Amino acid sequence: MFLKKIYKFKLYLILFTLCSCGSISDSFKSHIDGEYIPKNLNDAISELDKNISDSSKMLIQKMSEEDFLVESHFGRGKAIRNNWNLWGKSRLRRYFKTKGISHPDDMSSIILKSYYRKINNQEIKLKEQVKYYKNYWKEVKKGTRLIKLPKEKKHPEQNLEFKYIKHYGSYTEDKKWAEVHIQTNSTTGFHWIYDYHYGWKKIDDETKKMLESIPIQETEKLMNQIFNK
Repeated sequence: MFLKKIYKFKLYLILFTLCSCGSISDSFKSHIDGEYIPKNLNDAISELDKNISDSSKMLIQKMSEEDFLVESHFGRGKAIRNNWNLWGKSRLRRYFKTKGISHPDDMSSIILKSYYRKINNQEIKLKEQVKYYKNYWKEVKKGTRLIKLPKEKKHPEQNLEFKYIKHYGSYTEDKKWAEVHIQTNSTTGFHWIYDYHYGWKKIDDETKKMLESIPIQETEKLMNQIFNK
């Protein structure tokens, strides 16, 4: 009898904690601030479908998947992320977390992509979508580590100060992680650039201005010229 009372007390304590802590209980609520929160992907697709008119569906069906995702990211996508509490705590966020998806942008993209495929009678391929985002963040972590500026002790000169970074990897021929760091020596005024794929090189004012001003799409070409590649 005594053990049963202890068990009941612990159960009541857990329930009280869940009810009194909003951030925790939100992960299990069906509604947050009056807004229904889908419990999984299929539920999210159904809820999204209720809010899209037949005429809009016809327009969506005529779009490419990529165009639909781009067009929807700051409209429907933003509404999904905010209304379904994907930035905070919600049972839909918890559902995606169990799949290994942590970023709200990725969650809303999966929902939108799956909706597009659903109304176009295509396979949703959830496992494939999840794998894509897992691999993406794995590469981000790896790429960020590779392209970051070396520690000060490995700089070619002392007193180099950060001035500018240009991220241009998306526009390289092989879509590699790439960014060029532009440094200026606070004592001499000399400029240096660093890029993981090229190394260090001292540059003049004109080259520095070119790097900062040229269209990002032309950065790799200019870097090849600077390093004679």
